[in-house]
Amino acid sequence: MMESLRTEQVLRCSPLAWLKWQYLCHAGATEVGGFGLSASNHPLYLEDILVVGQQATVSTVSFDDASVADLFDQMADQLIPPQRFSRIWLHTHPGSSASPSLVDEVTFQRVFSRCDWSIMAILSRTSATYARIQFSAGPGGSYEIPIVVDWQKWPGAEMLDAHLAMWRQEYHQFVKPMAFDHWEVLDDEPTEVISEIIQPDHLSLGDFLDYCYR
Repeated sequence: MMESLRTEQVLRCSPLAWLKWQYLCHAGATEVGGFGLSASNHPLYLEDILVVGQQATVSTVSFDDASVADLFDQMADQLIPPQRFSRIWLHTHPGSSASPSLVDEVTFQRVFSRCDWSIMAILSRTSATYARIQFSAGPGGSYEIPIVVDWQKWPGAEMLDAHLAMWRQEYHQFVKPMAFDHWEVLDDEPTEVISEIIQPDHLSLGDFLDYCYR
């Protein structure tokens, strides 16, 4: 039963979330990171990508603590719980590979291990993708899941110009490219403040799977 549920689980992107992710991947020469905003009725349906202030190189991203805290405040003001916006950590790779780096792996464990469930997802310049879900509930564990796009929810091309303008504004507002040889903190991706303010779910693995497939 567990194996069948694993094969059914996917990280599903809305068309606009996928195109925004693609834009961020191609907007500059560096990595770009953010958080996935999940649908209110499904934790693995990605409605948007939330970008925060960050310093980025070709192989690292360091989130600004104040910008992350501002995001949590904004979500709280909108009554959006952390389970919807701080469980899916996304970033881009400017090369062809979407495989997680050693820094990615260390960060995923250090920052998100307190959560009952969390996802690391990566998009490369060649549209290769990687996603892995991890659980701290019960015995714990992790496994890879596919990423798909819900093209049936395509909103129409007439909306793209407005969204593209917003994505461009977000990129220039939040992403600060840096030369790799000027990088000082390589192990601070995305940021320590996340693990300090993130709130665990207290869900069991069974509860989470029931929620996904009810």
